Amino acid sequence: MNVQKKKVPQSSLPRGFAGRVTFIFMNRGHKSIYENVAKALKLQPEDDLLEVACGNGHFLKKYAPHVHSVAGLDLSELSVILATKRNKDRVAAGKAEFVQGEASRLPWADNKFSAATSMASFPGFPKPLDTLKEIYRVLRPEGRVVISIEWNAEDGKDHSKEVEKYGYQICSEADVRNMFKEAGFSDISITYAKGLMMPKMMIARGVKQ
Repeated sequence: MNVQKKKVPQSSLPRGFAGRVTFIFMNRGHKSIYENVAKALKLQPEDDLLEVACGNGHFLKKYAPHVHSVAGLDLSELSVILATKRNKDRVAAGKAEFVQGEASRLPWADNKFSAATSMASFPGFPKPLDTLKEIYRVLRPEGRVVISIEWNAEDGKDHSKEVEKYGYQICSEADVRNMFKEAGFSDISITYAKGLMMPKMMIARGVKQ
């Protein structure tokens, strides 16, 4: 079934006033996600970091203020506007950029970033493997990616309603490992953490050799 024909929730495509309200709760509710991803990324001052599905730029502002540069992509026009405003000083300094686009078609050149992440979005990506391949392409050799997958087949929850209503793809650990491997990543590791309404959040990490 074509997931693009499904109703898109505000959490996946924030828009209008409701989208602005969504971000207030999203930033608070995703605290455990941000903390676990930041820990896995181990960001350094020399890093150039990309966030795919960056939302309103909260993670890049709060958890990556010390890195060399940041970039964010989001399908939502509202997200790009708010992320640019939230990180306006870095944007003005040429150390940050935010663009609207699809996760499976990143608008950056090969080997641009040293680190990349995507949070709270993977089950909703229409083409998750293509997204991983694109992330691999824009990472430099030895660059690493960390993906958080909050809803997954290992968490013991029934996601059939979300699959039917929104077209989400619920992946197992084996599915994620295979996609990371097919995209080209090595040193693949998967760990789990708990968060708000997330009994077994998956944290997947890979390295570009």
